Amino acid sequence: MKKLPMIVAIVVSIFSAQGVVAQDELAVLEDDLVIREYEYEQQEYTEINIVELPLSIQEAAARDFRHLRIVKVYISKDNTYKIVLQDENDSTKVVFASTNGKWIKPNNNKS
Repeated sequence: MKKLPMIVAIVVSIFSAQGVVAQDELAVLEDDLVIREYEYEQQEYTEINIVELPLSIQEAAARDFRHLRIVKVYISKDNTYKIVLQDENDSTKVVFASTNGKWIKPNNNKS
């Protein structure tokens, strides 16, 4: 009978320790995910000259965004383009395009 409280204390401490370890692992995974997402955002696109933008995208921008001009262009590793457009009031709009001039949603440009 004297050993029963000791056994209960050991079992409770084992379960408590496992919960703490699991929370620590979850916190590390979340921190790692945030860091990876930040690095992905920073490294996803590389700035290129506007003249390097494919003609199909230039034509699509001229057709679909008549009152805007292209001010910056970026390319990703999977050959999608991030285009920064600006109007005469210096308001900017960011659009994404595939190589063939099709507009894509921002969430669809990640592979």
